Amino acid sequence: MKRLTSFFAAALVTTAFAAPAFAASPDIYVVNFRNAQDTNSAKLDGELSTALAIAGVKAEEVVIDTSTAAKWEKGAHEAFDRDIVPVFNQWVGLPGFAAVVDANTKKVIGCVNSSFTATEMAEKIRQMAAISEGSAYMSRASITTKTTRCPAAHNVDPGL
Repeated sequence: MKRLTSFFAAALVTTAFAAPAFAASPDIYVVNFRNAQDTNSAKLDGELSTALAIAGVKAEEVVIDTSTAAKWEKGAHEAFDRDIVPVFNQWVGLPGFAAVVDANTKKVIGCVNSSFTATEMAEKIRQMAAISEGSAYMSRASITTKTTRCPAAHNVDPGL
């Protein structure tokens, strides 16, 4: 009985430590640039989590919050851990939108903002995830002023 218990204990410990290695990696990162004082950030926060749930894609939200120095630093670490520092550097300090980044190539596919409803955002995120996978997607033609184009870079090297 002791051997059986030891075996199960060893198997449990091995599984617990090995689980992160088998976790599915995301196809896209949704980088939420936010600040607590920005009204667009608050609206985006409420819609983005719902949109990600509706989209049903392998996405990971990365929050870059510049509300406090500690949150700013945490966001920098989050970007570093995912190897998306250039994305962080380009828009840190410009809140109220989320950049969708291909998790493999680290290239920005597009952006969403608070002008989208959760359903519209989910559709755009689903399309961008399909692009990152190299899959085709069905696009619905519509007349709208909403765009998935990202804002101009907020942080530009003045020497360039």
